[in-house]
Amino acid sequence: MKKIFLLFLVFLTSSFAFTEINPHVVLEDLKNGNMEKYKQDNLNTIDTSSLISRGIITNESELTRDIPETINIANIKKSLTCSFVGDDWTATIYNINAQSGIVTCMVAKKGDLYNPIGLFDTYYPNIQKAFALDLKKAEEENRDLIHSVNNQFKPLQDKVNDIYQSTKYAQNKEYLTIPELLTAAVLTDTDIIDYEATSSTNKLQLKENFVSKYYDNSSNQFIDNREYILTDAENLFSVYTGLSDISMMYLILLVAFFGIWGIGNKVAAHFTSKVEDKQNHEKVSPYTFGIVAGILLFFPTGFSEKITNENGQTVAQYDIMKTQYQEFEKTGYYMFTDWANDAAKVIIDAEINSIIEKAGIGTSDQIVQTAAGFEQYQKLAGFTNTIWDICKDDIYNYNGLFDSDQKHQYSIDPNQPFPTSEKWAYVNSKIKGNTSTLYYSVKDGEIKNNASYNSNIVSKTNTNNPLDNYYPEYSLSACGKNYYNHQTNYEKYRDYEESLYDLNMQGANSVNKIPMLEGIIKFQYELYRDWGYLAVLGLPVSKMQTEFIGGLYKTKRSEVLEKLNNEVKKDSMGSHMIMSSIPYLFVPGAGTVFQVISENGGKVGAMIGGGGAAPTGIGAIFGAIAGGVVGTAGGSAIGMWFAYETSKTILALSPIIGIIIIGLLRFVIIIIKIFSFHFASLFMMPIMFARENIQAISRFTMKIFATMLELPIFVLSVWLAITASSLIHTIGDIFGKKIIIGMLENNDLQYEGVENSTWTLGLANGEWLAKLKIYVFDGFIEIAIAVFSIIIIYKIIVTLHSTLFEVIEVQGSREIDNAIESMKNESTGWGSRI
Repeated sequence: MKKIFLLFLVFLTSSFAFTEINPHVVLEDLKNGNMEKYKQDNLNTIDTSSLISRGIITNESELTRDIPETINIANIKKSLTCSFVGDDWTATIYNINAQSGIVTCMVAKKGDLYNPIGLFDTYYPNIQKAFALDLKKAEEENRDLIHSVNNQFKPLQDKVNDIYQSTKYAQNKEYLTIPELLTAAVLTDTDIIDYEATSSTNKLQLKENFVSKYYDNSSNQFIDNREYILTDAENLFSVYTGLSDISMMYLILLVAFFGIWGIGNKVAAHFTSKVEDKQNHEKVSPYTFGIVAGILLFFPTGFSEKITNENGQTVAQYDIMKTQYQEFEKTGYYMFTDWANDAAKVIIDAEINSIIEKAGIGTSDQIVQTAAGFEQYQKLAGFTNTIWDICKDDIYNYNGLFDSDQKHQYSIDPNQPFPTSEKWAYVNSKIKGNTSTLYYSVKDGEIKNNASYNSNIVSKTNTNNPLDNYYPEYSLSACGKNYYNHQTNYEKYRDYEESLYDLNMQGANSVNKIPMLEGIIKFQYELYRDWGYLAVLGLPVSKMQTEFIGGLYKTKRSEVLEKLNNEVKKDSMGSHMIMSSIPYLFVPGAGTVFQVISENGGKVGAMIGGGGAAPTGIGAIFGAIAGGVVGTAGGSAIGMWFAYETSKTILALSPIIGIIIIGLLRFVIIIIKIFSFHFASLFMMPIMFARENIQAISRFTMKIFATMLELPIFVLSVWLAITASSLIHTIGDIFGKKIIIGMLENNDLQYEGVENSTWTLGLANGEWLAKLKIYVFDGFIEIAIAVFSIIIIYKIIVTLHSTLFEVIEVQGSREIDNAIESMKNESTGWGSRI
């Protein structure tokens, strides 16, 4: 609401000229802190036709300007200008976008400088060309570095290629992953699975056009994904063919019964309505259409599958019912499986590329982009610095922009004196007593001298037409905008410079990292080869565990968190570690670790002490006594340390385990739904005789469609859960430390005025005890964030499916979906008993 109100005020103040602004109102706004509305000029852009019709320019070609290709200060002063407008007008540079070559001009009536009528853009092709991102030049200048990096990456690229090529040994055959095999099995798809061979060998067998083997280079053996399916497929086919066989007789009886009943009911209702002279509101057409649709969809199109030899002779035959509805099912599930596979590939590629970049191992593309960006922003920073020098040294009386207290008159930024809007300059000139109300004046204002104007303007002036009728070459706000553009350009230039330095120095750092990356790539892409879209469940291992261990790279979050932790621990003399670890004892299992170690500390110490003296005699006895004393004393401390480290590790790895377990449960639920609906379709033919047959068929179809949609949604939900968990830690950990630092600083300030008291046990004024409580609170924050990251993983993976179904108004299978909730409740009780 505040933003909307401010925008409304801005609109009101932009609807009249600057000179109509009442200084008394401005002073009142300043008193009330309501100055935001003066920070935007809201000047309209004047179209080309209006510029010409009003005599500001004579033709459109004037808006495209020339400047020599060498962009230096001399050429900028000579060519960069807005002072080409008609004699009745004056214009000044209002803004410069060097990357696009656009220079925006502010225009006003000659002599009415404080009531600009609007803006118009001019285009400098050579400026755009000079500051364009030159990728080709960057590639040529860094050819040696790119060659070195390509050689460095060759093992990684070879590893990925080997994994992909391992499935291509069989020409013209489609490779199937384990989820694809499982889906084909639960759909009893005889187009993919050879039922007769499967039944005879008690092992899943595929038709000629499909293959599930790949060649493993590490073991020099062929590995077959069918081995993971075991004998379940054969059982599924046996049950399905049996049900097909016995169902046909019952379905025929049901069709006859419901057919006679339904048709007879409709005829009787129609006849009765005629006899009783009543109008029958039930429409026969939709019902008839539903029967026809039911016959086309659910009536068997085949009852048997023939097995032929190479000569085309039938050698075996088995009964299995096929319908057009099942063909729709199979096509849909396979299409959405491909969608899920493609989505998983995109996500895996992006995450692996991110890991490589974080590891500081630059790619050739990154080198080209970084080198080109470095040169671009080096030039841009030089350009904006030149404009700054022109503003400061040539256009304005720089010292005059400060008041007697050396504060900026037109800017609230203590680092630079220029405003970023003309309206802000004008209102400040009215409310500050020592500013000039005619700041665009050589005699009475802030303009330095005649050289502040374009030579074209100076030539027009005389006694009746003084310089004060014209704008200088650069407006005050143009100089202010340029300052902030320069800050941005310079920061990016330094960032690119640092990145380019790291890329040039990466050879020494990559010796140990390349094998690590090779291992991660091998794991993740082999998982994708074998398990298809289910490989997204491997990303927590590739990404989250890698970040937790920290051997490959340290994230910026880790660096910031480490600095904050050091600040929190400052002056704690070890008490922070002890007190902040206390909440970790509430983590399940940590208390047991602490108890076992602390209780057995004396025994372990005695054993070590006795063994360290002599095999027998007094030395062994005294060694055992000394070891027992030390072990007992240190047992609690060691137990605390072990419990803390155990809890910390559990909480760090729990999101990884949570994503894998919850994700697997979600996948199993999806497969069970596919399996359930497929087998249920065997008994769906009588549905066509239901009173609302079209709606019944539609509802059943939409449930199957929702299940199809769950396949790509599953991939998305897992990735979102990983990203959300990372985001929670990125924000929560750092924010939590900031809160603790604030509490410690406030604690220091608050206890400065508190005198010492007896209850503090001589510990100054109680400040130290208060710090210990804050350290405990720090531990609770860490645990709360870790636990919440696990909860959010569960919520995203489980509830995203149902949420999306609600959005598209498709009803999922709530009872089956709620199975995970039941499993969670059962596992909670089981875990607490453990």
